[in-house]
Order: sequence, then C-alpha cells, then structure tokens
Amino acid sequence: MIRRHPVKTLVVLLLVMVAALTLAYVGRTTVPVPPTTQPKPGESLVVIGLGGLSWDDVSAEDTPTLWGLLRDGSAASVSVKTLRLTTCPTDGWATVSAGEAAGPDTPEARPQCSPLPSIAGSATSGFRVIGFDALATASREAEFRAQLGLLGDSFAADKTCIQAIGPGAGLAAATSDGKVAKYSPFQATTLVSDLAQCPVTIVDVGGIDRTDPNPTRHLELINGIERRIGLVMDAMPNGADLVVAGLADRDQQERLRLLTASGPHYGPGLLASASTRLTGVAQLSDITATILQRGGVEPKEAIGGRALSVVPSANNSESTAASKLVVLTDIDTKADAMHRIVAPFLTIWLVGTALPMLVLWLVIRRARPWNRRFTRARVLRLVRLVGLASAAMPAATFLANLVPWWRWSTSSLVLVPVLLVLVLVISALLTLVCLRGPWSSSALGPLAAMSAITAGVIGVDLLTGSRLQISSIFGLQPLVGGRFYGMGNVAFALYAAAVLMLCAALAHALVRRGAPRLAVFAVVVVGGVALAVDVLPAWGADFGGPIALVPALGYLLLGVLGWRTSVRNVGVVLVVAALVVGLVSYLDWRRPEAERSHPGRFFQTVIDGGAWDVLSRKLWANVELAIQMPVLLVVVTVLMVVAVMIVLRPGILGTEPLRRLLEEAPIMRRGLLSVIVMAVIGFLTNDSGAAIPPVAAIFTVPLVASAVMHFLSIEARNAPVRRRRDRHHI
Repeated sequence: MIRRHPVKTLVVLLLVMVAALTLAYVGRTTVPVPPTTQPKPGESLVVIGLGGLSWDDVSAEDTPTLWGLLRDGSAASVSVKTLRLTTCPTDGWATVSAGEAAGPDTPEARPQCSPLPSIAGSATSGFRVIGFDALATASREAEFRAQLGLLGDSFAADKTCIQAIGPGAGLAAATSDGKVAKYSPFQATTLVSDLAQCPVTIVDVGGIDRTDPNPTRHLELINGIERRIGLVMDAMPNGADLVVAGLADRDQQERLRLLTASGPHYGPGLLASASTRLTGVAQLSDITATILQRGGVEPKEAIGGRALSVVPSANNSESTAASKLVVLTDIDTKADAMHRIVAPFLTIWLVGTALPMLVLWLVIRRARPWNRRFTRARVLRLVRLVGLASAAMPAATFLANLVPWWRWSTSSLVLVPVLLVLVLVISALLTLVCLRGPWSSSALGPLAAMSAITAGVIGVDLLTGSRLQISSIFGLQPLVGGRFYGMGNVAFALYAAAVLMLCAALAHALVRRGAPRLAVFAVVVVGGVALAVDVLPAWGADFGGPIALVPALGYLLLGVLGWRTSVRNVGVVLVVAALVVGLVSYLDWRRPEAERSHPGRFFQTVIDGGAWDVLSRKLWANVELAIQMPVLLVVVTVLMVVAVMIVLRPGILGTEPLRRLLEEAPIMRRGLLSVIVMAVIGFLTNDSGAAIPPVAAIFTVPLVASAVMHFLSIEARNAPVRRRRDRHHI
C-alpha cells in the first residue's frame, strides 16, 4: 500500500548531502562573527547613557545632534531587555554594571519605573550608591545571577580609573561594595575637567519615560537630551571616542533603542556585535564589553557581551545617513510588529485550522448520506489538505520573512491579516508540492515531504546566518533578547519533530522494501546531519537541543535496529548523547573567547564551577513559568499524557484509523514516541522549555492526521465495490 522508492537515488542524495555540508563547514575556518578591534589602553572613551529613544525619534530636521552622530559615526539598534518585559533606567544601568541582566526585585512584568538610586558622599569622604546592597542582592538572586559592580571591580583590580557623571553612571561604575571611586553630578560648568579625569567616562544625560501626547512638547524633551549630549561633545578631550546608548524603555513598552559610536575609531557605518552575530543589532552587555576593552581591562568574570565593531559605509553623506536610518528603523519596526502580532496570529491560525478539521472529522464519523463513498472520499481529501496546510504553517512563517510584510502598516489590525494571507499562500504552495510529487501516492509520502521541507527551511536558514529566524513567529525575538543567532527553543521543537518524522518515514519505506541496513544508514545520516546543523557553533550553536534530540534519535534507531528498549540500551543512548554534547562544547571552547558560542561558554562555566547555576537557572525558569502560567503547565502536561496514551494504545479516544496506519507502518509508532521523548526532555532541560511540547504538537498532530486521512483514502480506493449503485459515483 505504501510505494517503494528507488534505493540508489536515496543513497546518492544522502551522500551528496553529507559531502556538501562537510565542505561548507570545512570551508568556514572560524565562527562567522563580526571582527572586533584590539584594546587600546589610554585612548579616551566617553559613554553617554539615556532612556526612551529609538531610531524612529530621529530625523535630520528635528534632531540635528543625533542625526549628526548617525551620519558621521556608526550606529545600531540595541536590545535593552533585562529581567522584565520592559526595562527601567535602574535596570539598564545595573545591567551595564554587571554585564548581565540585573535590576531590582519586583513582581511586575511591566513595572512602574522608580527614580534612579541617588549618590551620596563627597570627594573627601567618598561616594556611595544609596540602596546598592538591596539592588545587588536582587540581581544576584535573579535569573542570571548577575554580579552588580563587576565593571567597577574590574577597573579597580586593574588600578585604572573610571569617571561617572550623573546617578545612572554612578550605579554603572560602582564597585561591588557600592562605592564610586570618581563621581560628579552633571554640571555644564565642570564637564571639561570631569571628562579629563580618566580614560573612560560614563555620563547619564537622563531620558524620557513617557511619550508626551503633544508632539511639540515631546520633541522639546528629545531636544533637551540633545542639548546635554552636545554639552558633553563640546567638553570631550580631543581624540576621544563617543558612544551614545539607549538603556531603557518608555511608556512601559519594549522596543529596540538607539546606539551610536563616533570618533577616531568609529567611522561612518553600522555597528556589529560578536555576541549577536548581527550587523545593526547589539545588546546591553556589549556596552559593558566595549567599556572594558577600551579601558584595557579584563572582566573579573566572563560576560556574554562583546566589544562593538564597525562595518564601514561608503561615506558620511546625508543620503548614506538616510539609508542607515531606514535600515535601523526597519530592524526595529520588524521586531516590534512581530512582537505585537505573535499571539493573535497563532490564535487565529490554530482556531481556523482546528475547527474545520474537527468538523470534518465529525462528518466522517457521523454522516450517513446516500452517496457515502463519494462524500467520504471528498471529506478525507479535505481533511488531508487542511492537515498538510496546517503543518506547512511553521515553515511558511519563516519563508514569509523574505517579504517585507512589516512595512505595510503600523497597525496590528492590518498586519495580522496581511501575515495570515501571506502565510496561507506559502502554505498552499508547500502543500501543493507535497501532494503533487512522486511520493504523493504513498500514505507517508506527503508526511515525509513536509517534514523534509520544514527541517530543510530551518536548517538552510541556520547555514546562512539565521536571517529568517530573526523576528519570526517561531524564531528569535530581538526584543526578548537571550539569543540572537543559531537555534532557538521554539524553532528547535519544529526542527527536531520534522527530523524525527522524516527519519521514521524513510526507515519504514526502506524496511518495507527489504533494506533494513539501508534504513539504519538513512536514519544515522539524516539524524547525524540534522544534529550537526543544530549543534555546531558556526550554525545552530545549540547546547540544550542535542540533549533532547540525541536520545530521541537513539530511541528511534533502536526501533529501526529491532533492539529492545532495555536499561542497558537506553544507557548507551544517554552516554552517546553526553559524549556528543561534551565533544562539541569542548571543541567550541578551544576557539578564542570572542568566537565562542553557547556550547563553548557553557564548557567554560563548567570549568569555573558555575554549571549548576546555569542548569538551576534553566530549571527555575520553567518553575517560574509554571507558577506564573499554571494553565499553560496543565495544558502541556495533559497534552503530553494524552499523546502518550494514544501512541501507546492507538485506537482509544476515537483513533481507530491511526491504529490501522501504525499497524501498516509500525516504525511510525516508534517515530511518534521519539517525538514525545524529545518534547519531554526538551521541556525539562531548557529554559522556556514549556513551549517545546505544544510547538512540536502544532507541527506533528496535523501532519499525522493528514497521513491518516491519506491512508483511509487509499484503503477506500482499494476496497472492492460491493453495491451496484456505488459504481456510478467513484
């Protein structure tokens, strides 16, 4: 009943795929990160921190100072995400101090921002940040275990001074005991002498916490910040570099904020960061890394940020500046648009596909029209079509980013239907490919094709720099921060489920053909290639994913080999998983520190004795999510329990057709169980792992439902005609 595909063609394709990926990786001698200049101790750097400004606040006519910095220097958008959904000035300055997300303890996801901690003392008695101990304790006990005062401690240990001007700068430059070695309030009369005290100076020029509904008054607030920036620029030492960084949100709304760098070492261009592997996007810890680098100071502890570097522009003309502004506002617009429409998009899509499938399924089970065979065949085709289109949606959301849909409107009411229509069109095309290929007559052919397409879209995107994942429904969200390249948890759930479904379908087809050894070879090659794309530092750079994917692949391979699922065999699979993850982490750790990705950084954490902190942080992130969203935890748990029951005992809860399919294709049962294994392990071992089971189900459930409907169609087509009247309706 399931067509046998050419074995020789499959072997050639597998070998070509392995060879191509090997050549691609060998040809890439280093992890693709932007270059960074070497530290130049003694060369002056002034860092200005402000709050609430993004690139859409900047124009040549209204903000000439910021426009000049954009035109004559390098620029980027900076993710200011710290511990909460929105970032207050205290959070931003504390994060610069710690090099990791830090801030006060608050139960609110969008807190009302309190004033910055004040600085008390004098030049003779010394300066101290008021309330520093409480802030340091809260930061240390938060998710990232941030060490407030790391920046100040690093400069103090190197016996290099750092000057702070203004309360936010005092918080950033304070040592871990809350003391500020060199501090002065922001005063125009003393700026020249204050800026000449140390090689590195941090300046707080204030910010805007709320948008004034009157555009004129709002512009006056921005121009007030510009005037303070201008005072600093006039008072800077000759030859000093200037970095202006947005450190906080406004209106309790998360956005990317502006970042510029100008001076002898920052010519016209875009800023790039090795921590994000993106041109035009940085994060707050990169500001800390840049300050440390330019001061010639080594951090007391490793931080995630990397010093900013420049991707040069052709010149500093007005037209070039305008082009840079378009690029930067586009990055921010896309991130903001996607962040706003993720929830309504998924809700509408899932309801819009689940309800028709449910209605059609009830029609199949309940309807008794006079023309039963014709109606049943038509309904089966409809369910198969809806199921495949629904399973195509994740891949379509990535491909949709090839079209600049976010530029069509600023309203979510417009963007949601625009993206829905775009994704629907792409899903229809992918569904057509799955239904019209040479594999379409096989019950598992369209399933294998859709799995290959989904895994291929995500995999190729990883090979080419994760561009489609940035600001996509199932991809990486710059506003959320955390990860800006490689494989995210949500994309991993789709990728792993697709790989496992593809391996199971290939293995079944080959075993039916009488080629069990080739089935094992196919699973090893496809699974190994998929694992390499996921875990290798230059591509997926995923540490948590292989912990879930390798055991799932091993469990599937045990079924293909026909081995029992014994304690010994499971132990071997777990040991292999640990060796794979450990080897990749070690090899990544051998790279220069600036080029290490997530696996290499974790290996260094193990050496430093902080592995438990990382693992406990991931576990605690899931616990906190369960506490904050108990309904999600219940839904995920019930979903997994029901899935296990149905796969272990197919036929229950009205799943008799699934039982018949799994009897015809027994390896698919092992494939479904391997997806469950992957989802459970991913749920337990990844931060935000609660998203992995439902996202895997979004792809797997409609895909399997479609395969079941196709199987029933083939059964009906091959069934003998028993009644004369049916002959006229086939």
